[in-house]
Amino acid sequence: MGEDTIARFRAWIRRAFAGTASSQDGSPKAGRTASRIGSATRSGPLMQLYEDLCKAFAHEKALGYAINNAQDPESFARLDAAVSALVRAYIEAGHTDYRRYANFNPHHYVRNLIEENEDFELMILCWQKGQGSRVHNHADSHGWLTPLYGEMVEHQYEVTDAGSGEAPADVPPLPGVLAATSPCPTLRHLRTTRVGAGVVTYINDRLALHSVRCPDDCPTEPGGITLHIYSPPIRRVKLYEPESDRIVLRKPGFFTVRGRKLREKH
Repeated sequence: MGEDTIARFRAWIRRAFAGTASSQDGSPKAGRTASRIGSATRSGPLMQLYEDLCKAFAHEKALGYAINNAQDPESFARLDAAVSALVRAYIEAGHTDYRRYANFNPHHYVRNLIEENEDFELMILCWQKGQGSRVHNHADSHGWLTPLYGEMVEHQYEVTDAGSGEAPADVPPLPGVLAATSPCPTLRHLRTTRVGAGVVTYINDRLALHSVRCPDDCPTEPGGITLHIYSPPIRRVKLYEPESDRIVLRKPGFFTVRGRKLREKH
């Protein structure tokens, strides 16, 4: 995407957002979103991406559309195009400020929350070679994933047999686990996709469940770094564990939040 195209796209977002600018008292209707943008004290291209994303989401809300995986198709098409274009513009510009969040752990992948609001959350995940997620859902949210560095492999699944009932199951000793039930439904593998740096992918629960992994033959060291956007933010996630015949309900956690390290690693 050329600089002129990026500039025109950002100008379109500014014009669209300006159309919602005033209420009867002269304050912006999207003032809460604007104040959240202002509260992000960090600067740089990644935070500019966050601010531009805020405007794209606010535009659809100002038109009266709910933001979730049951969103009006035309509204979602606009939002998806905006998100994809902004992410690609960030990558094609060669920005590297995301590397300040390059926190790798030899035992598991690492989640870093960059910024969030009521509409979406923006995060950076770091994966050493061979590390991956379990099969999981995305609640009622949209999910965009883009490798910034390295390559990832995505496996998509569908539930083919939900079982006849649920019973409590052993809860794994992991941070943020809320409950576990059995049995785990039968999962059918749909497809495997290798995703290279700069490719913007999308998923929601109406399409598939998925797992993500940094392959052993990833061409970069020590692995991969991915950018994720979830809308609305995901507060509960289901992890599907066929090998243990259970579904684990977990509250997602982070290693850093807005650049600050938390006490526990998730």
